Amino acid sequence: MKILHAIYSFNVGGSETMLVDIINQQCKTESVGLLVINDKYNQSLLETIDKRVDVFLIGRKESNKIQLFSTFWKINAILHNIRPDVIHCHENRLFPFFITQRKKTVITVHNTNSSRWFLKCYQQIFAISQAAKINLKKRASVDAQLIYNGVIINEYQQRTDYSPKQLCKIVQISRLNLNIKGQHIAIQAAAYLKEKYPDMNFTLSFIGDGEDKDKLNALTVENKIEDRIVFLGQKNRSWIKKHLQDFDILIQPSLCEGFGLTIIEGFAAGLPVIASNIEGPKEILDFLNVGLAVEAGNPKDLAGKIRQVYDDFVSGNLLNTNYLIQDKKQLTAFDIKTTVFCYVEHYKNIIKNVNSL
Repeated sequence: MKILHAIYSFNVGGSETMLVDIINQQCKTESVGLLVINDKYNQSLLETIDKRVDVFLIGRKESNKIQLFSTFWKINAILHNIRPDVIHCHENRLFPFFITQRKKTVITVHNTNSSRWFLKCYQQIFAISQAAKINLKKRASVDAQLIYNGVIINEYQQRTDYSPKQLCKIVQISRLNLNIKGQHIAIQAAAYLKEKYPDMNFTLSFIGDGEDKDKLNALTVENKIEDRIVFLGQKNRSWIKKHLQDFDILIQPSLCEGFGLTIIEGFAAGLPVIASNIEGPKEILDFLNVGLAVEAGNPKDLAGKIRQVYDDFVSGNLLNTNYLIQDKKQLTAFDIKTTVFCYVEHYKNIIKNVNSL
């Protein structure tokens, strides 16, 4: 089976990270390619792709409409050369580039409230969560197949020592975008904790980079909590898989989230997880029946939940709570092998339908 994945840009983010894991898993048994349309890509992320995968970098200038026609011909020359059985798009506006191969196209919708352009043109639509599936039905009147995102569960080193420590290390892994990922809510919660519990020794670390770094730095200074906030910058997946276990609590106070891959990562590393009670994150917590949900946009509620977990750490009672996964088998539904298996089974139906024409 020949599979071609297509995406506009390939920078570090949740959908790109998941795509790398999917591609690296699929290429073990199938012929796989990745096509990146724009000239926006992260070289370090590209280097994590298995060498068996054919990578095609078109290099179109982002938003350059003049290059659309040349891009179309470049892509179709590639299609003519490799003759994929399935074209798996990860942005709905990619469809016009593949219109000559429309019967082979599928798409994964990675967010709720995403654009509806061209969705009905694809032969199969996948949603990464039940929330995204329902949103697609409501907004675009399309029926999507639910396939959960996944990570390589067993590659995450899992914390086993939950004895109390003098310093509680809290972490959030996300692009630094406060309107979506809610880092400002986390900073406000940290300021509240410092004021209400001056004896509580903690740090809040942000892993990731993004457009709102300066705003978040300024907010840290404004709240006079420079001694509690750590900006660790972008870390590669190998670092996260190895070192996430070194933290004590993972938080994800997102304001908008179609799924929440970092929540799965936190559980895989053996951490208690606190996440917003919205869309994808709440769905994960309910599915697993673990973790703590907080009201989105409410820093006091987040602070209260952090203190609740902190108290159970200090008292040695954490393992008697339902804040964390204690057996990785509970995460099977979110293992990348499960994700890939489901995709391949649906690809087979696409190929069958094409061959019957």
